[in-house]
Amino acid sequence: MSNKPNTKKRKTKAVTATPNATNRTIWQSPVFWIVGLVAVAAVAAVILAGGGSNSSSGSVAGETAFAEVFGTPIPPLSNPDPAIGQPVPAISAQTLQGDRIRIENDGTARVFGFFAHWCPHCQRELPRTAQWLETNELPDGVEVVAVSAGVDPGAGNYPPSDWFVREEWPALVILDDEAGTLSTGLGLSGFPYWVATDSNGNVVARASGELSTEQFEELIEAASAS
Repeated sequence: MSNKPNTKKRKTKAVTATPNATNRTIWQSPVFWIVGLVAVAAVAAVILAGGGSNSSSGSVAGETAFAEVFGTPIPPLSNPDPAIGQPVPAISAQTLQGDRIRIENDGTARVFGFFAHWCPHCQRELPRTAQWLETNELPDGVEVVAVSAGVDPGAGNYPPSDWFVREEWPALVILDDEAGTLSTGLGLSGFPYWVATDSNGNVVARASGELSTEQFEELIEAASAS
Protein backbone atom coordinates (compact mmCIF):
# COMPACT_ATOMS: atom_id res chain seq x y z
CA MET A 1 0.00 0.00 0.00
CA SER A 2 1.22 3.41 -0.81
CA ASN A 3 2.20 5.76 2.02
CA LYS A 4 1.91 8.92 -0.01
CA PRO A 5 -1.45 10.08 1.32
CA ASN A 6 -0.27 9.77 4.89
CA THR A 7 2.98 11.58 4.07
CA LYS A 8 1.15 14.51 2.52
CA LYS A 9 -1.18 14.71 5.46
CA ARG A 10 1.70 14.90 7.89
CA LYS A 11 3.36 17.62 5.84
CA THR A 12 0.19 19.64 5.72
CA LYS A 13 -0.24 19.37 9.46
CA ALA A 14 3.34 20.45 10.05
CA VAL A 15 2.90 23.59 7.95
CA THR A 16 -0.46 24.65 9.34
CA ALA A 17 0.14 23.82 12.96
CA THR A 18 0.20 26.83 15.34
CA PRO A 19 3.77 27.34 16.54
CA ASN A 20 4.35 27.07 20.24
CA ALA A 21 6.01 29.81 22.33
CA THR A 22 9.43 28.27 21.81
CA ASN A 23 9.27 28.42 18.02
CA ARG A 24 7.70 31.89 17.63
CA THR A 25 9.85 34.60 16.08
CA ILE A 26 10.57 37.51 18.44
CA TRP A 27 8.36 39.97 16.57
CA GLN A 28 5.41 37.66 17.07
CA SER A 29 5.74 37.84 20.84
CA PRO A 30 3.33 40.12 22.78
CA VAL A 31 6.18 40.97 25.13
CA PHE A 32 8.18 42.30 22.17
CA TRP A 33 5.40 44.69 21.19
CA ILE A 34 4.80 45.86 24.75
CA VAL A 35 8.49 46.60 25.28
CA GLY A 36 8.65 48.30 21.88
CA LEU A 37 5.71 50.57 22.62
CA VAL A 38 7.20 51.55 25.99
CA ALA A 39 10.52 52.36 24.32
CA VAL A 40 8.84 54.49 21.63
CA ALA A 41 6.89 56.41 24.27
CA ALA A 42 10.07 57.04 26.25
CA VAL A 43 11.91 58.35 23.19
CA ALA A 44 8.99 60.62 22.31
CA ALA A 45 8.96 62.04 25.82
CA VAL A 46 12.68 62.81 25.64
CA ILE A 47 12.27 64.51 22.27
CA LEU A 48 9.39 66.62 23.52
CA ALA A 49 11.23 67.57 26.68
CA GLY A 50 14.36 68.51 24.79
CA GLY A 51 12.43 70.44 22.20
CA GLY A 52 10.81 72.62 24.85
CA SER A 53 13.95 74.65 25.47
CA ASN A 54 14.22 75.55 21.79
CA SER A 55 10.54 76.01 21.03
CA SER A 56 8.93 79.15 19.69
CA SER A 57 7.90 80.04 23.22
CA GLY A 58 11.53 81.01 23.88
CA SER A 59 12.02 79.08 27.11
CA VAL A 60 15.43 78.58 28.76
CA ALA A 61 14.89 75.95 31.45
CA GLY A 62 11.78 77.82 32.64
CA GLU A 63 13.68 81.10 33.11
CA THR A 64 12.22 82.75 30.02
CA ALA A 65 8.74 82.54 28.54
CA PHE A 66 6.74 83.57 25.52
CA ALA A 67 6.18 87.34 25.56
CA GLU A 68 4.37 89.79 23.30
CA VAL A 69 4.05 93.55 22.91
CA PHE A 70 1.06 95.23 21.30
CA GLY A 71 1.61 98.65 19.83
CA THR A 72 4.58 100.69 18.68
CA PRO A 73 7.85 99.95 20.53
CA ILE A 74 9.45 102.96 22.18
CA PRO A 75 12.93 103.92 20.89
CA PRO A 76 16.15 103.22 22.80
CA LEU A 77 17.18 105.74 25.43
CA SER A 78 19.23 108.72 24.26
CA ASN A 79 19.67 112.36 25.28
CA PRO A 80 17.26 114.06 24.92
CA ASP A 81 14.92 111.14 25.50
CA PRO A 82 12.76 110.63 22.38
CA ALA A 83 10.24 108.45 24.23
CA ILE A 84 8.98 111.07 26.70
CA GLY A 85 5.26 111.45 26.21
CA GLN A 86 4.95 108.34 24.08
CA PRO A 87 2.70 105.45 25.17
CA VAL A 88 4.39 102.19 26.05
CA PRO A 89 2.99 99.17 24.21
CA ALA A 90 0.74 96.73 26.02
CA ILE A 91 2.51 93.61 27.28
CA SER A 92 1.58 89.95 27.53
CA ALA A 93 4.04 87.97 29.63
CA GLN A 94 4.45 85.24 32.19
CA THR A 95 5.07 85.92 35.86
CA LEU A 96 7.75 84.26 37.94
CA GLN A 97 4.99 82.05 39.39
CA GLY A 98 3.96 80.86 35.91
CA ASP A 99 0.81 82.94 35.47
CA ARG A 100 0.09 84.64 32.15
CA ILE A 101 -0.83 88.32 32.54
CA ARG A 102 -1.43 91.35 30.32
CA ILE A 103 -0.19 94.81 31.31
CA GLU A 104 -1.84 97.68 29.50
CA ASN A 105 -3.14 101.19 30.02
CA ASP A 106 -5.59 100.65 32.88
CA GLY A 107 -5.07 103.87 34.82
CA THR A 108 -2.10 102.52 36.80
CA ALA A 109 1.23 104.35 36.78
CA ARG A 110 4.19 101.99 36.60
CA VAL A 111 7.93 101.80 36.99
CA PHE A 112 9.46 98.95 34.98
CA GLY A 113 12.91 97.72 35.98
CA PHE A 114 14.89 95.42 33.66
CA PHE A 115 17.46 93.21 35.40
CA ALA A 116 19.97 90.66 34.08
CA HIS A 117 21.16 88.07 36.59
CA TRP A 118 24.80 88.28 35.39
CA CYS A 119 25.01 92.10 35.49
CA PRO A 120 27.07 93.31 38.52
CA HIS A 121 25.17 96.61 38.63
CA CYS A 122 21.89 94.70 38.71
CA GLN A 123 23.24 92.43 41.44
CA ARG A 124 23.75 95.51 43.61
CA GLU A 125 20.61 97.38 42.59
CA LEU A 126 18.05 94.59 42.88
CA PRO A 127 18.52 93.96 46.64
CA ARG A 128 18.73 97.69 47.31
CA THR A 129 15.47 98.30 45.47
CA ALA A 130 13.84 95.30 47.14
CA GLN A 131 14.77 96.71 50.53
CA TRP A 132 13.32 100.10 49.60
CA LEU A 133 10.06 98.52 48.45
CA GLU A 134 9.87 96.48 51.63
CA THR A 135 10.32 99.50 53.93
CA ASN A 136 8.49 102.19 51.95
CA GLU A 137 4.92 102.52 50.75
CA LEU A 138 4.36 103.24 47.07
CA PRO A 139 2.11 106.18 46.20
CA ASP A 140 -1.48 105.28 45.40
CA GLY A 141 -1.93 104.06 41.85
CA VAL A 142 1.78 103.26 41.29
CA GLU A 143 3.11 99.76 40.61
CA VAL A 144 6.70 98.51 40.28
CA VAL A 145 7.31 95.69 37.81
CA ALA A 146 10.63 93.84 37.48
CA VAL A 147 11.50 92.22 34.14
CA SER A 148 13.94 89.32 34.19
CA ALA A 149 15.82 89.74 30.91
CA GLY A 150 19.06 88.82 29.16
CA VAL A 151 19.02 85.28 30.57
CA ASP A 152 22.24 83.35 29.95
CA PRO A 153 22.53 79.83 31.44
CA GLY A 154 26.31 79.99 31.03
CA ALA A 155 26.71 83.21 33.02
CA GLY A 156 26.96 83.78 36.75
CA ASN A 157 24.13 84.08 39.25
CA TYR A 158 21.96 81.67 37.27
CA PRO A 159 19.07 80.95 37.48
CA PRO A 160 17.48 84.40 37.89
CA SER A 161 14.34 82.95 39.49
CA ASP A 162 16.41 81.85 42.50
CA TRP A 163 18.03 85.28 42.59
CA PHE A 164 14.71 87.11 42.88
CA VAL A 165 13.59 84.72 45.61
CA ARG A 166 16.88 84.97 47.46
CA GLU A 167 16.75 88.78 47.44
CA GLU A 168 13.12 88.65 48.58
CA TRP A 169 11.89 90.85 45.76
CA PRO A 170 8.42 91.93 46.97
CA ALA A 171 6.88 93.18 43.71
CA LEU A 172 5.71 91.66 40.45
CA VAL A 173 8.29 89.87 38.25
CA ILE A 174 7.64 89.04 34.59
CA LEU A 175 9.86 87.07 32.20
CA ASP A 176 11.25 88.27 28.90
CA ASP A 177 11.75 85.70 26.14
CA GLU A 178 15.03 84.64 24.54
CA ALA A 179 14.51 87.11 21.69
CA GLY A 180 14.23 90.03 24.14
CA THR A 181 10.74 90.98 22.99
CA LEU A 182 9.94 93.00 26.12
CA SER A 183 13.38 94.60 26.19
CA THR A 184 13.07 95.72 22.57
CA GLY A 185 9.47 96.86 22.98
CA LEU A 186 10.34 99.12 25.90
CA GLY A 187 13.58 100.45 24.38
CA LEU A 188 16.20 98.81 26.58
CA SER A 189 19.66 100.27 26.10
CA GLY A 190 21.60 98.54 28.89
CA PHE A 191 21.25 96.89 32.31
CA PRO A 192 19.79 97.83 34.67
CA TYR A 193 17.14 99.80 32.80
CA TRP A 194 14.13 101.73 34.06
CA VAL A 195 10.96 103.06 32.43
CA ALA A 196 8.46 105.17 34.37
CA THR A 197 4.98 105.68 32.95
CA ASP A 198 2.10 107.84 34.15
CA SER A 199 -1.48 106.71 34.72
CA ASN A 200 -2.17 107.23 31.00
CA GLY A 201 0.56 104.76 30.06
CA ASN A 202 2.88 107.43 28.67
CA VAL A 203 6.63 107.54 29.36
CA VAL A 204 7.55 110.24 31.89
CA ALA A 205 11.13 109.21 32.72
CA ARG A 206 13.77 106.63 31.86
CA ALA A 207 17.19 105.69 33.19
CA SER A 208 19.92 103.22 32.34
CA GLY A 209 22.71 102.07 34.62
CA GLU A 210 22.91 101.61 38.37
CA LEU A 211 20.78 104.11 40.26
CA SER A 212 21.10 105.48 43.75
CA THR A 213 18.16 105.25 46.11
CA GLU A 214 17.44 108.93 45.49
CA GLN A 215 17.37 108.43 41.72
CA PHE A 216 14.99 105.51 42.08
CA GLU A 217 12.73 107.66 44.24
CA GLU A 218 12.72 110.29 41.48
CA LEU A 219 11.34 107.70 39.07
CA ILE A 220 8.58 106.86 41.54
CA GLU A 221 7.76 110.55 41.93
CA ALA A 222 7.69 111.05 38.16
CA ALA A 223 5.26 108.16 37.72
CA SER A 224 2.97 109.38 40.48
CA ALA A 225 2.93 113.03 39.41
CA SER A 226 0.10 112.62 36.87
